[in-house]
Amino acid sequence: MLPDDVHWSMFVPNTMSTCSDAQQAHWLPRIEAGEVIGCYAQTELSHGSNVRALRTTATFLRASDEIEIHTPDLEATKWWPGGLGLTANHAMVFARLLVDGKDHGVHNFIVPLRDVATHELLPGVHTGDIGPKIGYNTMDNGFAAFDRVRIPRANMPCRYATLTREGVLERTAGANPRVAYVTMLGIRALLVSSAADYLAKGCTVAGDPCSCPTGIFPLHTERCAQLAAAAAARNATL
Repeated sequence: MLPDDVHWSMFVPNTMSTCSDAQQAHWLPRIEAGEVIGCYAQTELSHGSNVRALRTTATFLRASDEIEIHTPDLEATKWWPGGLGLTANHAMVFARLLVDGKDHGVHNFIVPLRDVATHELLPGVHTGDIGPKIGYNTMDNGFAAFDRVRIPRANMPCRYATLTREGVLERTAGANPRVAYVTMLGIRALLVSSAADYLAKGCTVAGDPCSCPTGIFPLHTERCAQLAAAAAARNATL
């Protein structure tokens, strides 16, 4: 696993699926040129996959036609996104859209994290690597907190929902508001598939006679065979 895997598996697909054609014309050339490297910042310290409970806010500022991304407390800190720690200079941030005090639910926003030329953190952005993990240490899983970071209103993907200059949220007819989450659903399925692959590989190694003390190999082999069968069954159902 490489540090930019989440860029290609989540940030880019989400940009392509939720941004309008005009927005894609702006972002995709920068992505293809390697100028924009992104991550997918949904999970928070106290709100993993519970999207409804996310507390990062995105407040529409009428006077400047901007959106203010803010982390209201420690529990709302973005936590664990791959590539966020050191690699990404942009993030697809999931936050609650607030307009004149009204909560319009969770939407996604493209938020610059670092200067694309110097890779220095931008004002108001606090991020870093969460440190060593049991596995996947080639991935810089990170944390991020935002101190009233302002982004253009145009950085809100608008294929399925548009925030107008007047602060009116207009949804595309027939669009499911949960469509922005489809990228994460795909990754969840991929994780299950990957777990089955790693289980099968582990069983292959463990089932080698050289890895087992003499005398218990038959029982050892039987247990490995059961786990290998479980791995195959999981792969067959995906």
